[in-house]
This record gives sequence, C-alpha cells and structure tokens, in this order.
Amino acid sequence: MGAKLSVLARPGTRDAIRMNGIWLKTGGREIVVTPECVTDDAEEIGPVNLILFTVKGQDTISAAKSMRPMVGQETRILTFQNGLYGVETLAGMFGPHQVLAGVTYVPALVEAPGRIRHTGVVKRFIFGPYVPEAASPICIDFARFGARAGLDLAYMEAPMPEIWAKFAMLTAFHLVSCMTRGALGDWIDTPETRAVYVQAMEEVVAVATACGVVVPAGLVARNLAFSVETADPSTRASMLDDLERGRALELEGTVGWLIATAGRVGVDVPVHCLGYAMLKPRIAGG
Repeated sequence: MGAKLSVLARPGTRDAIRMNGIWLKTGGREIVVTPECVTDDAEEIGPVNLILFTVKGQDTISAAKSMRPMVGQETRILTFQNGLYGVETLAGMFGPHQVLAGVTYVPALVEAPGRIRHTGVVKRFIFGPYVPEAASPICIDFARFGARAGLDLAYMEAPMPEIWAKFAMLTAFHLVSCMTRGALGDWIDTPETRAVYVQAMEEVVAVATACGVVVPAGLVARNLAFSVETADPSTRASMLDDLERGRALELEGTVGWLIATAGRVGVDVPVHCLGYAMLKPRIAGG
C-alpha cells in the first residue's frame, strides 16, 4: 500500500524542500524524503484524502483559507497543532464532520525551512474524529502508515479527553519555560517553580471540567511524575525556542484561547493570566 505525498508550503519552505527534500534528524539517523509535489498553490494539488495541518496557531486561518482547493467532500483534515484553537477554527470553517483532532508528544525543532531535528526519543501521536461523523476509513489507513514508519501512532474513536490531557501539560510547560528561560531540567527541581507548574496544570483541568470534559483521574500528578522522572531534562518548549529566536509566539492560540475559554465558563486562571501578560509584549517576535 502506497500513498502520494504533496506539500503545500510558503515560498521559502517550498523552494528549500524542492531543492533538498524534507530532512529529519532522529535517533542519530538522517532521513530525507522527496515529496512528489511541493507548491504554494493549492489548486496545483487539488482535492486529497487526508490533509495534515501542522501550522502554528497564529497561522491557522490564513493556512486554512489557502488550502480550500484541496478540500473535497470526503477529505479529512487532521490537525496536529498545539491546543484546541485550531480544531475549533477548522471545524467552524469546514464543518466538524471533516475534522480529525490530533496531539503529538514528539519534541522537535525546525532548524531551517524543510529541516527538522527530533530532540527527544518519544514518537507518540494520538488522533481521531472531532465528532463521530468525522470517522473515516482513511483514519485506519493513516494509523497503519505510521506504524510502518516506526511511529507510535494511535487512532482513538474519542480523542478529545486525551487532547485536553496533553493541553494541561503544554500550556503550563510553555509558560514556565518561557518565564524561566530554561529547559525542563533547569527548573523542575526548584520547589517554588514546580508549584507554579502544578498550579498552571490544575487551572487547565478546572477549565476542561467546566467545559464538560472528563480528563483522566490524577492527571496533574501523572504529568508531574512524567516531568520529574521520565522526561528528558534537556526538553525545551517550542515557544521558548521561538522567543529566543525572535519569532512570533503561539500565544493567542494556546494560552490566550485558554484564558478566553476560562472566562466563558467562569474559571479563574491566574498563572495563565500572568504568563500571558509577561509574554504579550513579545508576541510578534523581535
């Protein structure tokens, strides 16, 4: 079983991939893939079976508009973005029946257009239909492709609680990392900082609960244990990398989205509000 791979990218990334392919460094290996089509014009690709939507939150709307010619009646759009803003936005633009929600635990860094470095050992992905009507045979096919490629790629019929569970760690980790300017190992053993990390995770769980989502019992304790005992101490938040490189921050689509959602359901999120205020001046980069 094979598949045709096409890439829709901005001109700079398009040119880099056309010249050098997609370069991935992982586990001491270098993998280079040459897609059959690389373009910045979605009309050139046309309707497809599955779209992997992997842009930063701040680029969601513009990227979604540009890919419209690729979306047919049976197309499924699988978002592997941080948080839930992208899922909600895509569902609003294309209909929830065409959206698949995904989450990745893979730490990675974009070193240059088309060049990605896997910075840890985890290869775990989870995905599934945003609503039951979005289920499609393409989901099973994609999960099989992932397994053949050596990924821990799991299909779930109801992925949203797991996505919220990841979100609970994500915003907390990004905020603490950016405010301390350090990798996980630089701050996780400091009691005061660890307490802020825990409080931030508890805030996300409170918002999820108020939204009617049942997250796994003991989630915060489990996430903390993973951070202390299992995670690579050198793991860095992608938002910290963007901050230090002077890039735009994925702040509105993650922390900003949580604060707005918390306001709608009547939950206080003081750690997120403070972190948002501290990072807002750098949201556009520079």
